[in-house]
Amino acid sequence: MMDGDLDRVRHIEQLAYGTDAWTRRALKDELVNGFSEYVVAELSSSAAQSSELVGFAGVWFMRDQLHLVTIAVDPKRRRLGIAARLLLRCFELAIEAEMPSVVLEVRASNDGAQALYERFGFRRIGRLRGYYKDDGEDAVVMESPAVDGAEQQALLAELGLRYEVG
Repeated sequence: MMDGDLDRVRHIEQLAYGTDAWTRRALKDELVNGFSEYVVAELSSSAAQSSELVGFAGVWFMRDQLHLVTIAVDPKRRRLGIAARLLLRCFELAIEAEMPSVVLEVRASNDGAQALYERFGFRRIGRLRGYYKDDGEDAVVMESPAVDGAEQQALLAELGLRYEVG
């Protein structure tokens, strides 16, 4: 993600979640934070010879795990494997940084996202009551298996092939 992506990223966040959880300033600060990384997904248009930013994800490199802090896809572009590709990139970041696992919080009501995370091997490890400030909804805390474990590596390789990554 670069500074020029921020307006589109904030627009996607608004479309996806109906809220602006990240201010432009906060996102701009994240781009220079040495303990975070933000990636974008773009779809290419061969007719227009251009690309459109359609999703993004952000992670924090914590002491003992990679923390997925945000992920969103333009609602018009869902069901195309974009979120899966973004998640695969996040796992690559965890492996490159030698982080043992990936952790995240997800709205308790977001069954679709939880199902996606479960396909990636995440399991529920807790619940944070009233976590989301906009409406007080609970968050489900999920963690991946060890990213360098044989089973998780095999799963990631299979998912990489399914979503044509790598």
